[in-house]
Amino acid sequence: MDRRTFLKTMAGFSFGLAGAHLALPTRAKCKIVAPMTDVVAKTWLDRRIKNNLQKIKQAHPGLKMGDTHCHSIFSDGTFTVPEILNRASNLGLDFLILTEHVMPKLYPFELCLASIKESWRVVQEWNNSKQAPVEIYPAFEVSTLQGHMILVLDPHYFKPGKSRDLVMQFSRLSEKMVSLEEAAKLVQAFGGISILPHPNIPRSYPFGVSIEFAERHLKGLVDGIEDISTGHGYEESYSEELGMASIGSSDDHFNVIIGTSVTGYDSNKHHDFISAVKARETRAIKVERSIDDIMAAARMVL
Repeated sequence: MDRRTFLKTMAGFSFGLAGAHLALPTRAKCKIVAPMTDVVAKTWLDRRIKNNLQKIKQAHPGLKMGDTHCHSIFSDGTFTVPEILNRASNLGLDFLILTEHVMPKLYPFELCLASIKESWRVVQEWNNSKQAPVEIYPAFEVSTLQGHMILVLDPHYFKPGKSRDLVMQFSRLSEKMVSLEEAAKLVQAFGGISILPHPNIPRSYPFGVSIEFAERHLKGLVDGIEDISTGHGYEESYSEELGMASIGSSDDHFNVIIGTSVTGYDSNKHHDFISAVKARETRAIKVERSIDDIMAAARMVL
């Protein structure tokens, strides 16, 4: 499929769905979109993302790149954990962070914990001799009183027996909404990091924290902020304004745009993603732009 045919096909599909979007609930729309996104990935995007990642690595030896924001069926995503981790490995990503939602009355922490356990199981039972599994981190995206926040923990918390520690520390986040400051302190006490996803993007409920609020209350407390997001269609330099680590991600829910925007760090200086974020030495990188126009149309639909 050439680029022109691909774009025409996707545009027709997107606008056709847009014409009926008022009559369809979000979950139903996601089920309709999911098969098409799988086709898009296999016929167009995978090859482009993989080639672009290889070129960047050749130009910057030692650079590790990963997607730090995506979802599976354990929250509001449409693909399984094994499907997502296998595709991430095939693309050539070095690490991937699944960030299931934690939200009172909608996404309980138990589902997030199940996703964390499933990620660990997939990596431990990896049997693809042609490619290595991506590095993974226990993480989740919590809804707070001022907006969403991603919390990332050391891989130490994947180990058997650590589930109780996670439940004791974080299950309260699915019982009632806390402040951004409180959420950041919870993960800080566990040696983890906090990231502000899709800032300055308003919704009818707390979604993307405002940069003004972050400037006043979160500097020196929150570790990173998304400067680039494929899913939300922006490229900014918020990290420079706030003195936070620069993060690039997809916010993928359909296993299609993973790897189009990533976070990179120098593995010669830092042993893992968390230490690079704490040192404020990460880069938000736009890997692939061919999907941007389609994503703009999709945002009107979903």
